[in-house]
Amino acid sequence: MVGVDQAVGGDSGLHPVCMLLWAWVTTMTMLLSFSVCAWHRRRMQRMREAGDLAAAIRLSMNDNQQQIVVNIPPGAIPAPIVRIDSSRTQDARVSPAADVPSIKIIHELKDSLSIGSLFKMKRDWLARELSKGKDGSKGKPSPARHERRLLQIVVRRDHVFQDSYLQFASLSDDDLRNPLSIHFVGEVGRDDGGVTRDWYSVLAKEIFNPQYALFTHSAVDDYTFQINPNSGINPDHLDFFRFIGTIVGKALYDGCLFVAHFTRFVYKQILDEPVTYHDMASVDVQFYESLCWLLQNKLEGMDLGLTFSVDTDNFGSYEEIELKKNGKEIAVTEQNKREYVDLLTSWRLKESVEAQFGAFRSGLSRIVDPALLQHFDEAELEWLIGGLPTINAGDWRKNTVYKAGFSDSPDCHVIRWFWQLVESWDQEMRARLLQFVTGTSKVPYPEGFKGLRGSEGLRMFHIVRVSDSTRLPQAHTCFNELILPDYDSYEELQRNLNTAIFETGNQFQLR
Repeated sequence: MVGVDQAVGGDSGLHPVCMLLWAWVTTMTMLLSFSVCAWHRRRMQRMREAGDLAAAIRLSMNDNQQQIVVNIPPGAIPAPIVRIDSSRTQDARVSPAADVPSIKIIHELKDSLSIGSLFKMKRDWLARELSKGKDGSKGKPSPARHERRLLQIVVRRDHVFQDSYLQFASLSDDDLRNPLSIHFVGEVGRDDGGVTRDWYSVLAKEIFNPQYALFTHSAVDDYTFQINPNSGINPDHLDFFRFIGTIVGKALYDGCLFVAHFTRFVYKQILDEPVTYHDMASVDVQFYESLCWLLQNKLEGMDLGLTFSVDTDNFGSYEEIELKKNGKEIAVTEQNKREYVDLLTSWRLKESVEAQFGAFRSGLSRIVDPALLQHFDEAELEWLIGGLPTINAGDWRKNTVYKAGFSDSPDCHVIRWFWQLVESWDQEMRARLLQFVTGTSKVPYPEGFKGLRGSEGLRMFHIVRVSDSTRLPQAHTCFNELILPDYDSYEELQRNLNTAIFETGNQFQLR
């Protein structure tokens, strides 16, 4: 009996050995299980990353239709070789369920894609993020436009800024995510998107009205504008800047263009990016040249009378502001001139307009998280907000649809005359025609006219024939349609189209 007891695990010590063996087997089994689970998770992650890469390539638009080979992490699905078809029509906005790659994947692809393709993916990514809602969670698919609560905004065309400002002041952040329905007093026009686009364009022009003192012409030309550091002469200026920021955010959310011609530096300031003295070139050319002279020349033996301070004119009240502590007592020398230039530049470009840009960003953040925009540079932000800077007549003609008997052929005289007229026009006249027909004077980047949108999504420019040559051209802005009579001569077409654009182009009841 004693032997049996010992064999079973009595005093011989075999029982502890069995227990250790069991514990070792159990531990190894658990470690193996954990290793298998971890390997499976890593494999699934690599497959997801590979799927993101493939989706990114499918979404990109390569102008040269080149083949792009993407390196997929080892162990993932095989790397696809994708032929990019530049003729593919891609919506300028994406739904929450659209297959859009993560921003990390997009940044990893930046060296493999054209500038336009990379921007397009960033824009689609932003649209997806905005569609998630304020809390960042995936929301339910957006209901149809007629099933959603509409923001009814009623404005007078000649008071569009004031009327819009007053009505937006009472809206909550959640209200701002509802679709707009704009009505211009005294005009007949159902807003299926065209009136909204027109409202954005008219409002964008109105913010530069000198009576508000919000913006001034850039130092380079009279076409672009910069923030007015003396906008405080208008007691409501900060509220107005906050409103403008809200409108820009709303336009981004709606996928509409807000055709405001800011200097490139304004977009850099919206992104709150660091400034350099080179940014002064678009604000004050002479001042910039003075800074360059200061940096390029030796100051030994020169008494320029400069200190680390600056004199300001605050509505007739002069004040000396120190750029650093005790700046009035510190002379600018060869050794500290670069510090002086940097501090002076920062004051001129940032501190002097800090309140205005702060108000602007505050309004923008009501709808768009500023962190989402940090993935764009100032050039991309300009494209995102305002579209292409120029209107290409060739691209316009290439992406036009003809109906009711018109065609782009040599024997169709009216169409041949139409494009002859458009090609002879400058950018301003082309913008006026585009505004007349579509409600906006710009086209999206990088698609150009192929990316024009109507009331139900993508809708290219249409020219529709009517036989009555006694009438003026008309437009259906919600459908991007120009109703063009079959005129008998180039001169008749030119005269009537100009009349329609200038005399009836801002009244929807005549369109």
